Amino acid sequence: MARIELGDSDVTLHLSPWDEVLALHGSMRVPYSHILSASADPVDAVAFRGIKIGTNIPGVKVAGTFLTADGAIFYDFHDGQRCLTLQLDHERYRRVVVEVDSDQDPATLAAEIEARLAGGND
Repeated sequence: MARIELGDSDVTLHLSPWDEVLALHGSMRVPYSHILSASADPVDAVAFRGIKIGTNIPGVKVAGTFLTADGAIFYDFHDGQRCLTLQLDHERYRRVVVEVDSDQDPATLAAEIEARLAGGND
């Protein structure tokens, strides 16, 4: 899971220490100017194809970088119903999909990010 922090100019995704190990990746910060869109659509673990760098145990944990025909995608989740998805531009990843902490709501976070994008924050 990730704790999402919405800053003035960027979104920070704080991965738990255990998820950093499973994903072979640390926390990340993405400027609003590099975010094309944010959504809270459910994610299906069965859909993952491509080369992985990390962990992929469907139904248990998906965490890491997946190299697909669409480009590099970062995943970190167990419960696909609680995911925040960021579509990116000018970043290593084309998409970042993380399960948010239990005290955060992915739909609310997505709406807040979309509102900041519409407001021209970068």
